Amino acid sequence: MDKARFFQCLLSTLREEVLHAINASKDAAEYATNEESRAESQWDTQGLEASYLAAGQACQARQWAEAIEELQSEREDLLKPKAHVSLGALFSCDFGDSVEYFFFAGTAGGQTISLDGCEVTVITAHSPLAGRLLGCKAGDSFRLPNGSLGQVLTVE
Repeated sequence: MDKARFFQCLLSTLREEVLHAINASKDAAEYATNEESRAESQWDTQGLEASYLAAGQACQARQWAEAIEELQSEREDLLKPKAHVSLGALFSCDFGDSVEYFFFAGTAGGQTISLDGCEVTVITAHSPLAGRLLGCKAGDSFRLPNGSLGQVLTVE
């Protein structure tokens, strides 16, 4: 799998997330200030709830934008080839019944990118899996919290 191509797909996906969050924030803010959402009684909180939603979506957009900025600033280091699981590693693991692909980044944990018929999940240092895999190289085995074994297959 081409790490540079994966990285571009990740950035594109995050940019789409920013746009979706901005549009959702605008829609919620528009609804919150719309005449139709004016409270009809003291218990009618639709407008207030919409304003909270708008603020939450705006915050989410800022977080995605910060993630993009962080990834772009670390681009050179993240795209360097890796010999073991560390920041910037694109790697695969065998979990017995399936092979899964991961990218170790400082942000955007949980994002899943489809590329070349595979799903690649972004993990960060906060992930329990990252704690078990940090420093492993291809061929190393590790134990999951549920007791089952896994093996690192490839590291790029």
